[in-house]
Amino acid sequence: MTDIISYRLTANGTWGYAYYQDEKLIGKTSGQISTSSPVRVEGEDTEWYSSFNIDTEIIPGVSRRVKDNRTGEELYRIIFWRPGLYEIVARTDTGGWSMTVEERNGMYFFGRAGMPVSAITERIIETDWIPLAGMQIEPVFRTRFFEQEDSPGFLMMVLSFPAMKMI
Repeated sequence: MTDIISYRLTANGTWGYAYYQDEKLIGKTSGQISTSSPVRVEGEDTEWYSSFNIDTEIIPGVSRRVKDNRTGEELYRIIFWRPGLYEIVARTDTGGWSMTVEERNGMYFFGRAGMPVSAITERIIETDWIPLAGMQIEPVFRTRFFEQEDSPGFLMMVLSFPAMKMI
């Protein structure tokens, strides 16, 4: 199992999360406050972006696309089904896959149908360690990854989910 702590960063007109494993920065998600709600995700082998118009009506089936910053290729979509239920869908050369994300009691559960939970994200309010940063910083999530899913891309997809979910 792997535990990663997400810290929320805020400054004038910008926001983000920094992800630390054992006090080592492994990635970050950042955004600017605007009507297109652009988000950038950076980590090991990860340079992604996603825009989503904040005026979009959130109804079942509406989705947010996440793209590779280097190629512009869509990597996956986050689909809203109802409050607390999302689906992440990716297309690959071999067909694709999907994963359900359920929000229950302030926690996010990531998993594939018929499989054990791959990751759990829970809200926290304090940690034993706070990184030094040039902006306001606070601990916000602890994510536990289970051994069956631990690629850098999967880690960043799960860690960045709270920043990209539509509601």
